[in-house]
Amino acid sequence: MKANTVVFTSADGRVQEFPLALLLEKGAVIASHVNGEGIAGVMGAANQLWIPDLPAKYFVRDIVKIDFEQRDEEPAIAPFVDDGTDYTNLPNIGADQVHAHPFGEPVTFRGWAHDFGKRIVAIEFTLDSGQTWTRCPTDGATSERWVRWEFTWDPPQPGDYRLQVRSVNEDQRKSPLSAAVCFAVA
Repeated sequence: MKANTVVFTSADGRVQEFPLALLLEKGAVIASHVNGEGIAGVMGAANQLWIPDLPAKYFVRDIVKIDFEQRDEEPAIAPFVDDGTDYTNLPNIGADQVHAHPFGEPVTFRGWAHDFGKRIVAIEFTLDSGQTWTRCPTDGATSERWVRWEFTWDPPQPGDYRLQVRSVNEDQRKSPLSAAVCFAVA
């Protein structure tokens, strides 16, 4: 049997079908580790299917079953229509959660950033709802690898805080959606 369709089933029962030729053409990958680190703690999934140049709605998380099938007709993938909406959320950014933190000790934030095919040149942070951003370059980043970032901050006083973080790619495009971490300093 010669397969032309790949069917992915997620742990939550979601099923997504793709033409095998499309996955090969786009260089799709199933990732469980990025830069040697498991993505389960970073992205909340044991693994993910990533397909470059397709909107994130086609990504599949927590894959528990993969079937290869021969069908008379390959599944149709809706073409991407540029209606001005950015469905790709690139460059992308994520942040690990921070829990209650004792006052007088610095808080360290960690996370990841990527932009399939483009280099992440900086990570930007704000603790004042975007009024000011602190830019940290990502020296040595390449377009093929995800960036793991780390940022340490000394809280000026106890209280509730919200960190927002975004990534910047080599074209100076910033993440359309920032990642946010809410935490208390007591």
